[in-house]
Amino acid sequence: MKINITKKEYQLFLDMVYLSDWVLHAHSEERTEGKKPYKELEQKILAFANEFGMEEMVERNEKSGEHFLNKRFTTNSQIVKHIENFENATFWEELIERLARRDFIKKYGEEAILQMSISERFEKEMSFHQEYHKEFGENGLDNLRIHNL
Repeated sequence: MKINITKKEYQLFLDMVYLSDWVLHAHSEERTEGKKPYKELEQKILAFANEFGMEEMVERNEKSGEHFLNKRFTTNSQIVKHIENFENATFWEELIERLARRDFIKKYGEEAILQMSISERFEKEMSFHQEYHKEFGENGLDNLRIHNL
């Protein structure tokens, strides 16, 4: 199959390649066998940079032969900003979710929670979510403290 894309679409494709690489490797340098097909497709896509006049954004390591998106790409692409926005939102949602769940279990206990209806569970746990949303919305991390530190 052949897919025809414009230079602008190729730029978006590079953004998507960068995004997928970020998801796969941002928290792990490990290159496992399960990630190998993604790396192979990434290399195939990056190899077309010259054909789209984007050689200034993709470099090739002469020793390994691998292509990679360079600093010029990340400077010119909006994808980094999208990643930052995603990570910021994820941080707050995960923090609130985990603290609310912890406090919900601490207050009611696992056994009592298992006896609650779904709607009762949801209602009671959501009150913790609301408290943390309000607190972090007003104060950020300013009031967050870890005991014994």
